[in-house]
Amino acid sequence: MLEGLRRLVCDDGPSRIARREPAVTDVGIGAATEAGTEQGARVLDGAFRLPDLGEGLTEAEVLEWLVAVGDEVAYDQVVVEVETAKSVVTLPSPHAGTVTALHCGAGEIVKVGAPLLSVSRALSENCSGEEESGRSGAVLTGYGTGQRAGLVRSTAPASESRSGQPGTGIPLDAASEKFVRAHRDTPAVTIWADVDATGLLATRAAQGTGVLVLLARACLDGLAAFPALNARVDTDRAEIVRMPRVHLGFAAQTDHGLIVPVLRDADRLPPDDLASGLERLTGLARQGALPTEHLTGGTFTLNNYGVLGVDGATPILNHPQTAMLGVGRLIDRPWAVDGRVEVRKTVHLSLTFDHRVCDGATAAGFLRHVGASVTCGHRDGGTADREDSRMG
Repeated sequence: MLEGLRRLVCDDGPSRIARREPAVTDVGIGAATEAGTEQGARVLDGAFRLPDLGEGLTEAEVLEWLVAVGDEVAYDQVVVEVETAKSVVTLPSPHAGTVTALHCGAGEIVKVGAPLLSVSRALSENCSGEEESGRSGAVLTGYGTGQRAGLVRSTAPASESRSGQPGTGIPLDAASEKFVRAHRDTPAVTIWADVDATGLLATRAAQGTGVLVLLARACLDGLAAFPALNARVDTDRAEIVRMPRVHLGFAAQTDHGLIVPVLRDADRLPPDDLASGLERLTGLARQGALPTEHLTGGTFTLNNYGVLGVDGATPILNHPQTAMLGVGRLIDRPWAVDGRVEVRKTVHLSLTFDHRVCDGATAAGFLRHVGASVTCGHRDGGTADREDSRMG
């Protein structure tokens, strides 16, 4: 996984890496131009362009703007969150001033070098060279906005343990801010049920189909019956956006860490194409060769964490998605079947959802629907209510 484009600022401020250059300059991640006003004051117009993301990446999807036209921004202020084929990245502005334009909207794919936003600011004659050049103190891993490109580490002392010995500072992953925001801003709820999975395994043996494919089919059937969970929340407009198609994300463990490929239009695929699509993307993920369009834009995630040997979890939602199905490990348990106790293969299912998009009854209905598909070996999901007694 890409370590991310990290914001690491020197201890004594941006002046350490300032360069004395003319006011009109190209700073790599932003271009600045100078214009006069009627009063003779100078105005710095800066265009912040998507920087070179490295490792052959040529584009990124804008996930969320953190500023709007008319807002005042400071040097190094985080202004936008984008998602690349490797990670989620927050980008700091190389300019200070007033935002005059956002050149793309959330959800748009932006090429490297394309403008993201523009900033204007009136400058006094004694304005510092740092401000005039548009250079900031923050640097992105591999791309310096000052004289020296690359990673600039803080000179502040490392934190100390209780023994008084200095600790080792480890940079946060690029996705850490996304996790924090999702946990902070989303009223997520998790519900769960234990399910008899004997029918699922019988179907796998009879059809020669993988468990992931059968679980994906169960999810898609559930979303068709309960479309409220295939949605996003537009906080700017204070509305819920129901997504017309299901772009199914699924967790895949690779040598490079956890990756969530996205199978687009999964709800339109016949069973054989669904199976081949999941297999193909899993293979590409393990090879590190997933194209960008299959790493962004998911509307619902299937998280089969049971392969890690755990029964259940309360995962953080993959913002801006509003629901995720979790599947625990398959284990033998004593199970009541028609008045007698048998040893059955069972699985723990969980649904984590944003409570803004639906109430508990809808979420429970979806989970029962999926559970019935698992219990019945993926027969018609409409049997959900009749199969409730076989869910723990």
